[in-house]
Amino acid sequence: MRQRAAGAVWITCALLWCAPALADAETAPEELAQLAIESYAAALDAEDRSLRLEGFRRAERLFGRVAAGGDNPELLTNWGNAALQAEHLGVAVLAYRRALAIDPDHPRAVQNLEFARTLLPEWVPRPESGGLLDSFFFWHRTLARPDRALRAAMAFALAAILAAAGLRFGQTALRNSAILPALVWAALLGSVAIDSGKSATDQAVLLADETLARAADSALAPGALPAPLPAGAEVEIVERRSPWLRIRLANGRDAWITESAAAPIAP
Repeated sequence: MRQRAAGAVWITCALLWCAPALADAETAPEELAQLAIESYAAALDAEDRSLRLEGFRRAERLFGRVAAGGDNPELLTNWGNAALQAEHLGVAVLAYRRALAIDPDHPRAVQNLEFARTLLPEWVPRPESGGLLDSFFFWHRTLARPDRALRAAMAFALAAILAAAGLRFGQTALRNSAILPALVWAALLGSVAIDSGKSATDQAVLLADETLARAADSALAPGALPAPLPAGAEVEIVERRSPWLRIRLANGRDAWITESAAAPIAP
């Protein structure tokens, strides 16, 4: 009799433990997103650290399910925020990178990715925050890509009108004034083209707390780096030799890791 009672207690506990997961599995995406928001908000209000982490990890799991395979940068950014609060740095970086692969100008994803990168050890190479355009043209990130494309079209039209008018009326000054809008058009067009050319293909993020980078595609090969790569390290996949990947770090250094260690940015 006691054995039956004990068995009933264990079954009841197991059902209570699994109930949230079973409910999540049968919930529509919109409701999952709402549950994720509620879990995130409850975690923010929790004073106990273990309860906070539990809430953030549930929110991370729910946001991850809603955002999986989708093209919504806002959901992906929320996933990253929950993962960051849950102390899963690799998942956070992956989520932000996927959001930016869809919308390179998403402000929250840009800002939060920069913060997440500061949490990595100092020795880990990081991709450049900005390039030539970001250094010399402040509007490269302050203007959304569609706005840059529209302004490029307007600058081209103005340059064409001024050049045509200068030729028509024989006015050298009028013709020369077309140079400025032409330069603006070229800069804006280059900005849009560079963003369009950026691809998540063959880029990945490491999720494991420690990934041993080797000098060759062999478990017997020596380590290529002085320490294992941490979760959140961003790499480029240069070569595939299953079950190995040759990766390239942001500083140009190559190493070999196992396929399972890297999560692709392109889902």
